[in-house]
Amino acid sequence: MDSKVSPEVFALIGVEKIRQYEVTKRDIKRFAQAIGETSPLHFNEDYARSTKYGTLVAPPLFCQTFIFEDVPPDQLPDDGSPVEIDVPVPAQRTVGGGSCYEIFCPVAAGDTITVKSTLKDVFTKEGRSGRLYFIVVETACFNQKNELVARETATYIKRA
Repeated sequence: MDSKVSPEVFALIGVEKIRQYEVTKRDIKRFAQAIGETSPLHFNEDYARSTKYGTLVAPPLFCQTFIFEDVPPDQLPDDGSPVEIDVPVPAQRTVGGGSCYEIFCPVAAGDTITVKSTLKDVFTKEGRSGRLYFIVVETACFNQKNELVARETATYIKRA
């Protein structure tokens, strides 16, 4: 246990937030278009029907769109960071510290994706500008068959 982090923060470790999303053909097409993906598997319904998937399939990083909860801007922390990393540490600025993203199976049109975000760890290090707070969040996405579709473990760094 990091003595520089309050017990109130440690009590949040392991707390899981759950939300669900319905994946539409339009979602898949728009995401593919936004990232410049051109495979007919993401756009052409006739082609997609002829594949083993039977419908449009999202590009591999599609679940990234579910990582953060949809929150109105006025409900975000003052620095604009996602609510998933809003932990009570004495720091106001947040930057990304890196992530590991794993993909396990494709997401298809019609899937219901359940997203589970869990605060995994909070620890500190001394930086040149003072104390840094590291916040580790794991987000796992499951389809309606309870199959793990994708998982991200991300580290965020907060400083005063």
